[in-house]
Amino acid sequence: MEKDIHIDEGLFLGWFGPFTSPLSESKVIKMRIEINKKQMLDALKNVELKGKWSSVSGLSSKGIGNYVQFRIVNNSLLLCNSDESTTAVKAINVETEDAGSFVVEIETVRKYLSKMGDELKIVADDTVVITSEGKKATMPIVVRHPYEGRIERFLEYWPFNFNAEMDGLLKFGSVHIDAGIQITGTHLKEAITACEVVNNGIYKLNYICGDEVVNDKLVLSSNKQISSYEEDVLISRSTGESSTVSFSGPLHKFFNDDEIINMYIGDDQPILMIGNSNSAIVRAPRLDV
Repeated sequence: MEKDIHIDEGLFLGWFGPFTSPLSESKVIKMRIEINKKQMLDALKNVELKGKWSSVSGLSSKGIGNYVQFRIVNNSLLLCNSDESTTAVKAINVETEDAGSFVVEIETVRKYLSKMGDELKIVADDTVVITSEGKKATMPIVVRHPYEGRIERFLEYWPFNFNAEMDGLLKFGSVHIDAGIQITGTHLKEAITACEVVNNGIYKLNYICGDEVVNDKLVLSSNKQISSYEEDVLISRSTGESSTVSFSGPLHKFFNDDEIINMYIGDDQPILMIGNSNSAIVRAPRLDV
């Protein structure tokens, strides 16, 4: 008989430590940001992660949350989003000496941006004001992100250094990382999109360490009763030991096609992915029960 599958959120909390400290309110200091509209829209789409997700009631179309935290750190604008088992941070280079953070509703930002020109000026204080080509929009600030604590904990490791040579494994809290695999956003998207045909929403990553005769191999697969699909994902570089982990969710939506991705996995451990834009996402594994 087929086993039930679930995301072990308790273990996810254990790997990242307890989130028992009070949630902080948006740390709004007067912030000024100049940014391209397309960059902003792409980043919002990335951290929203809207797509096919598996749940106890079956496959559904949704994202990981309706709110986004904007944060400026060392001339980087970070767009942060999280739910109970995923945390995503997208980085955009900006020129500013300001620092601070604020939270807004994703759909509200998107609605106003649709009316703006290509270049945006954003000022955040008691409200968020966006101006562009003689147009001005004002929107309220949300007191805090529903998963502010998880965002804060993830950002304790920021910035993640992108290892272009993939010549070693990184340390990430108490997560046990066995393997590092470098792939492109295009190849990840193609493999997950192909697996979606099975209509299951649950995927297995199986990294097989090679030897002098056989090359390293990464297989992405999805199975549902008698239906299945698997695909060898093209690897640019890899290191570490053979590892297998299952997950759900459209993780490929976080990355652009031209991004280079370092993926770090271990047997039944959270999946950590870091893009060469210094953006990063962590996703809890799905475990048999």
